[in-house]
This record gives sequence, C-alpha cells and structure tokens, in this order.
Amino acid sequence: MTLDILFILPILAGFISGVFVGAASGTAASLMLPILTVFMGHPIYKSIGTSLFVDCFIGITAGLIFLKNKNVDLTSSTILIISGIIGAVLGSQFTARTPQFSLNIIIGFFLVIVGLNFIVNGIRKNVDFVKNKINLDFFKSHLKKSLVFFGLIIGFSSGFFGVGSGAMVTMVMVFILTYDIHTAIGTSLLVMFFIAGAGATTHFLNNEFIPHVAIISGLSAIVGAFISSSFANRIDEDKLGRFVGFIILILGFLMFVKLMI
Repeated sequence: MTLDILFILPILAGFISGVFVGAASGTAASLMLPILTVFMGHPIYKSIGTSLFVDCFIGITAGLIFLKNKNVDLTSSTILIISGIIGAVLGSQFTARTPQFSLNIIIGFFLVIVGLNFIVNGIRKNVDFVKNKINLDFFKSHLKKSLVFFGLIIGFSSGFFGVGSGAMVTMVMVFILTYDIHTAIGTSLLVMFFIAGAGATTHFLNNEFIPHVAIISGLSAIVGAFISSSFANRIDEDKLGRFVGFIILILGFLMFVKLMI
C-alpha cells in the first residue's frame, strides 16, 4: 500500500469522525467503514471491529469533556450500560457468520438513509418531530424494562454492525429519560465507551481487527473529539449535521459501487 493509504486516510477518517461524533454524538462507523472497505480494501468484518475501537476512544475523550462541563448523568443509565454491554458481546459473535456481501448491502443502505436524513432535516428537527408525533408514554411508564430492552437492542446493533451506539443512546436519553440535548449527548458518549469497548474487545478476540489503522485512527480521533467536544456549545449542530450527512451519503453510495465492480 502507498503512504497515503497506510497513514493519511486513517488519520483523516479518525480525525473527522472525532470531530463529528465528539460534537453531536453518532458513530465513527459512518466514515470508518466505507473508507476501510472501499478505499483501503479491508474485509468488512475487520473494519467493523476497528471502527468500534475508534468509537471507544471518541467516547471516553468527548465523554470526559462533557462530564467536566457537568453535562453527563450516569446515575439512571446503569441498566442501559449493563444491558448494552451484553448486547454488544452477543452482536459481535454474529458478525463473522453473516455473508460479507449482505453486511455491505445493509451498512451501505444504512449510510445512505442516515446521510439523506441529516442533509434534509439536520439534527434538531428530528428530535422535535419525534417528540411531537410519537407517543412514548408506554416506555416512560415502564422505565427499567424499557432501558433493558433498548440497551440490548442498541448493544447488539453496535456489536453486529460496528456502529458505536452514540446516536441511539442519545435518542433514548432524550425521548425516554427526557434529558436535555447536551446532557443526552454527553451521557451517550460516555456510555458509548462501554458499549463500543465491549464490541471492540469481542471482535479483537475473534481476530476481526486492523491494528495499525485502529491505533492511527484512534489517536487522531482523540484529537478531533477533544477539539469538537470542547467547543460543542458553540457549534451549530444542524449545519454540522448536514455537512457530514453529505459526506456520509457519498460514502454510502461508494459502498454500493464497490459491490458492482
């Protein structure tokens, strides 16, 4: 491989992921998976494990920054963390058993939908829409059971697809626990450290991991996450979301193009 593929792409992917996820939650998978598979030619299984490793670094870095600014509340999230870890370990076991072509199709479709949604609606509009249109009183009245359910689903998806769980945890924090958006993002980032860490560890034990990319992207992601989370309150989340949404959309299409070659 050339120098730019070995070092520059992982550095850029990690840094941009750190900036985006560190400011508004989400997952590094949106950028890491297409870059690792389409541009660097790595297997999807190892790319998923590596992406979770990067999410783990982003979660602990940005989560601690939000914690320092008192925008984290883990007291009511213990159940979500525990069930999320269990789900992540289970989901990671099924990744290698799924055909690589099917995983690429599913993840490519996911990226296109996420990208289009961010471009059209931004971030805030999605939150307001769900709050106004969907009745979630049932989940609020059965809080502990809901947390176990959502924790398992979020964890399983994280371990299986390589998504870091940040965005999904944020939605649970906002809609089920009725947290404000900044506390939800901060809490979800710290929770993501545990869930992504569980998934990354399982993938590592299954040899589904790219060591040099994980280290390079992980370190650059720390820098990006530190910068963006430090200035999170000054960032226009919708503009950032639309810009990154455009990038995600293009990368999602590239995954489909690769399947056609």
